[in-house]
Amino acid sequence: MTFVRDGVAAPEAPPGAAPTLARLAYNRLGFGARPGDPDFNDEAALNAYIDAQLNIEAIDDSACDTFVAGMSRKDSKNGDMPALNATTAQIKAYEDGSEARDIYAIGEMSDYLVRVTYTRALLSKKQLYEVMVDFWTNHFNTTFSESIYKYWEDTHVIRKYALTSFRDILGASAKSPAMLSFLSNKYSDGRNPNENYGRELMELHTLGSINKIPGDPNNGKNNYTEVDVHRVAGILSGWTNAKSGDDAFRFNDTPDWPTHDFTGKELSLGTPGGHFIPYGGIDQGELLLDILSEHPSTAWFVARKLCRRFISDDPDGFCPNAVKAGAEAFISSHGDIRTVLKAILKHEDFRRSWGQKVKRPFEYYISAMRGLNLTSYPPPRTNTGSDFNDWELNDKLESIGQKLFEMPPPTGYPDFRFAWMNTSQVFSRWTVGNFLVRRYFGEYKQDQSTSWKAVAQPNAALDALIGGAGSNAATVVDKLIANFIGHSIDAADRTALINYIGGASATVSSTTFNLRPLVGVLIASPYFQWR
Repeated sequence: MTFVRDGVAAPEAPPGAAPTLARLAYNRLGFGARPGDPDFNDEAALNAYIDAQLNIEAIDDSACDTFVAGMSRKDSKNGDMPALNATTAQIKAYEDGSEARDIYAIGEMSDYLVRVTYTRALLSKKQLYEVMVDFWTNHFNTTFSESIYKYWEDTHVIRKYALTSFRDILGASAKSPAMLSFLSNKYSDGRNPNENYGRELMELHTLGSINKIPGDPNNGKNNYTEVDVHRVAGILSGWTNAKSGDDAFRFNDTPDWPTHDFTGKELSLGTPGGHFIPYGGIDQGELLLDILSEHPSTAWFVARKLCRRFISDDPDGFCPNAVKAGAEAFISSHGDIRTVLKAILKHEDFRRSWGQKVKRPFEYYISAMRGLNLTSYPPPRTNTGSDFNDWELNDKLESIGQKLFEMPPPTGYPDFRFAWMNTSQVFSRWTVGNFLVRRYFGEYKQDQSTSWKAVAQPNAALDALIGGAGSNAATVVDKLIANFIGHSIDAADRTALINYIGGASATVSSTTFNLRPLVGVLIASPYFQWR
């Protein structure tokens, strides 16, 4: 990420000092720190935090659960949308009735799930779990545009299996009505099978197209052939939700379309001797998923992708040992996700990885709200101007990209900096950051009572954020830097911020004219873009 200061391009490295391990953990294993989160900088404390985050059964998340349960499920015509744990039959009934009610069911349910997802990322104490939900959402990418059952999939596939085993989430995804539609397996007939899902199952979900196992005799060779793609498609033919009545998964073992190809099949899958799938029905597909989930290339592919998510855009170049540790943990545990995460996150490569990752738009948005210490979603509105309503918020979020659940390619959203950091992105993030500040802390008052001069209004939340009204300007700047950045910044930048709110001897409160823009500057600054 290159930033420009005084016309000179800055190097592609984070400005300022490296943060503590606590801030690294809050940014990478979650969606950013909140004011008051405990600080630590030793390996033992980091490992304890990792263990605690992986032990989600012991985390009391009732406050977040209660807030989500209280969020309105009313659609635009005041009807009730299905609950988050709704069955496919309940979702189908809602969609079937939408035309008569003149609503767009997919749009209504997509908007609601996006709000819930933002809320959970903002409020949940299970931060690593929410990060893994986002990871698997992109790994097994589907969209609302292709299927309303994306709504079902979020609860019954992604969230249910996010921290279980890879085989569990792989199998659940294969039978998801959203995936069946997204990659066309819903209509795959054994007499002429559709190859879309079979190809992406191997290329994107499991093996990867090329063997990248260091030292393996087949390193650099294809993990599958075009013959494999065709035969895998035949194995998975008849895996459908067509004609099921409630749009749930069913295996069609009848001769009616879309039927299954029962014949035995040989697969190479990049291994000497290959694999044989004997004559059979749904058990053929289950055996295929077993083979793929236990394949060493799958272990390395998933470990590499997790290292890209948590450690570096270039896992092979920066953290090959962490990739190796993750792959070996995957193989030895038969794909237990928590075991793999422990191996990667407790590796020394994670602890030395500051400067390797930037925030994608989702992470930027949530981390800004967590830094502001928001405790509800959508962001509360002190500023009631019509240009600060939820529609304007949504428009600004779309400008920074990463609209949730709507990435058309099966790859999911990219997880490297060059996909997200450009002139347009930086400007849009500036706009979103300042919008949040002005919406939450209120706008200036400018009317006859102020002699038409813009006057900053008192705001208790803003006073609390800076440590109380009447605080010293230098203390306020240092507190805000600690909240949003988590490490020291360039001395000249710190001095400029202090001078912006009156100088080192000034006292500051929410009525200080430049305080709101200063908060916006920190959220939009190069310092805040790194995680």
